Amino acid sequence: MLALEGGTILHGSLRGASSSAQGDLIFSTAASGWGEILTDPSYAGQIVILTHPMVGSYRIDPAELESSRVQPRALVVTRLVTPPAGPGRSLEELLVEAGIPALEGIDTRALMLELRRGAARRAVIRPAADEGGAVSEARGIPGWEAIDQVAAVSTRSTYTLAADGARRGRAALVDYGVKRSLLRALTGRGLEVIVLPYDATAATVAALEPDLVVLSPGPGDPARMAPQIATVLELAADALAGGPPILGICLGHQLLALAAGAATRRLAVGHHGGNHAVLELATGRVDIGAHNHEVEVLDGPALSAAGYQVSHRDLHDGTLEGLAHASGRIASVQFHPEGAPGPIDAARVFDTAVGRATA
Repeated sequence: MLALEGGTILHGSLRGASSSAQGDLIFSTAASGWGEILTDPSYAGQIVILTHPMVGSYRIDPAELESSRVQPRALVVTRLVTPPAGPGRSLEELLVEAGIPALEGIDTRALMLELRRGAARRAVIRPAADEGGAVSEARGIPGWEAIDQVAAVSTRSTYTLAADGARRGRAALVDYGVKRSLLRALTGRGLEVIVLPYDATAATVAALEPDLVVLSPGPGDPARMAPQIATVLELAADALAGGPPILGICLGHQLLALAAGAATRRLAVGHHGGNHAVLELATGRVDIGAHNHEVEVLDGPALSAAGYQVSHRDLHDGTLEGLAHASGRIASVQFHPEGAPGPIDAARVFDTAVGRATA
């Protein structure tokens, strides 16, 4: 059964690993991309509801995996199918290997609507007995904002990726939970990429003499990351003084805003999926983008006082989706321009950042 802290109980069949799980419920509207979803570090510690009515219909190529392990605690699905034999792994095989359960037979769209109406999101998956105990267990799960997921998903040591083709420059990327597809987006544009742990200092970054600094996506609440906010403030000051420009993506975008004195807050249900329309204000262009974030940056006087303008808006709910500094040396986006899974309409974000850094 799936038990929510508010008292909702749903029954289904256990697939994947034979184990229990607990965490915050989030839903993804993606209609494919199972391998990318399961291995995206931004899903660390969560129970993912897949709203598409049938999942698992194709085998997962190892090249689709975004990190070295499955990141969510569990999946909740309506129907999990077994694909034909062939190369790669089935969704269920990937779950079994990782020790991750999936609960099948749930009306995931109805559950998604319950969350959208404000249902509390802490939940457990466990054997269908003692419903009261299951609800109590869900209520006892530590709050999302209290858990440091970034430390668990970041690289523990610095490593370097060579440029794909002719080398145009060097990027220093601070890894808060980076996806492999984002790294490929940079190396594929001619950058050597040095990947640093989440607790790297501004001095460590500067010593690498990069042409571009990239602040990666990642899981969790940015407001609890005081040391990283202080580091980003130093990096931003260096960029504005003529040092390497900065590109922030998702969590990196949020940290830049917090370093500028802005505030963030958790969205009611988060943005997870590949169907969000985002308006680029300067051009009027609309991109359908890949999103995976729980937090929004709040627009306000602190951003304009620090020299930032809003560059992108979500057309679904008006969420601030991008910032650009008046100097042209700092830019950030809340969405994932690398896609994986999802549209790559906004991949030019990388073209612009690399072009400016290597001009």
